[in-house]
Parts: sequence; structure tokens; C-alpha cells
Amino acid sequence: MRNSRWFLTSFAALAVLAAAGTAWMKAGATQPAASSTAAASGVRGVLFAQPFVLDQSYSHTWRAEQPSVRAGWLLVLDVDPEVVVPQQGYEPVLFVGDQTAERINHGDGSGHLVVIVPSELDHERGEPALDLLAGPIWFGTPSLPEQVDAKRLAEERIAARRAGIKPFAAAKVIEAKQRGGGFIALKDRTELERYAATLVTTWAPDEYDLAQGLLQPLLK
Repeated sequence: MRNSRWFLTSFAALAVLAAAGTAWMKAGATQPAASSTAAASGVRGVLFAQPFVLDQSYSHTWRAEQPSVRAGWLLVLDVDPEVVVPQQGYEPVLFVGDQTAERINHGDGSGHLVVIVPSELDHERGEPALDLLAGPIWFGTPSLPEQVDAKRLAEERIAARRAGIKPFAAAKVIEAKQRGGGFIALKDRTELERYAATLVTTWAPDEYDLAQGLLQPLLK
């Protein structure tokens, strides 16, 4: 949850960035430094967790290195609505373990956020290598996710640890996995996004129009 210290130190910067616009930020804005005060979790729990695998890979553009994605997690998170209110400037970056997460919906109405989290596969365990039982899930320093690289992510992990952010209780994570079910095999990024849109209609029905926009090609 946002706190007063973060608000006071960030208000002026956000006002300037909002006036300048997102295009200016992508062109050359300076990324804020990670801090423990900005690392307040904002994530209350994991409601749904389903592993996915794709036939065709795509680039994870919500990360500076843009790694190739063939598998990962589809998650529905219970979040603080105040943290996910859409902004014109920097927004808190969502981290899941050692990866940045791609937001599919806004979540400020329902408090439910559908996200895609890329991961390598752990063939021995038969699921994504990103272990939801071992890694924390949190909103970090406001930034553009496409500016976050491995070094930056390590700094955010340190800030989160100092802020006392820990992985969720094993029982809750296991329950979310059971609710999600086993691997879903999809063709490509388009099918993945459309499947994620169906989760939005279920978990965040107030964003039905957004979900239908993602599903529209299937309706033609």
C-alpha cells in the first residue's frame, strides 16, 4: 500500500511526468532508484495460478532484456486497488520472484489483477521454474517495466527483503494452483492473451469491455 513518505517524495515527480507524457519518458526519463519505502507489497494474495506452455515463443517486452517466452504462469492476484489505479506517469512495477509481470487488466475496481509471468520450465517438477512458494510477489519502485533489467531486479529484491516482504503462505499458494489446474498448452502469444482475457471476465467483471476488446478477433 502506498504510504505518506512515498507520496510526499514522489508527488512532484509524478506531476512533471504526467505533463510531459509517456512518450517523453520512453525517450529519456531517468529511472527512480529502488527504495524500501517504495517496496510496500500492495499484493494481498494469490487467488489463481495456472502454468502455461506455448508452441511459438514471443518477446517479454515488460523487461529490458526482452527474453524469449515459451512458458510461465497465469496468475490472478488480490491487490490493493489504490496501488493499481492507472497513472499517466510511472507506476509501481509488479515483480513475481525474479521476474517482472505483465498486467492484463487494471484491477483498481475489483482488486483482482490478471498477470502473465514468464518462466523457464523445470522438467523435473513438471511446472515453471519460477517457484511461487519460494519467491515474493510485490509492487516495487514506480518505473517503466521495460526499463527493468537483471541488475535493477536484484536491487528491488533487496529493497523488498528489507521491507519485510516474504512469499505467501504455502497453503494459499497451493490452493491457488489447485484452482488454476494443470498446464494449458497454447499456440502463441495471441492465444495466451485471449485466454488471459477470459480470466478477466471471471475475476474482474467490471472490466468486461477491456476483456472483450482482447477477445474481439475470436468473435468475428
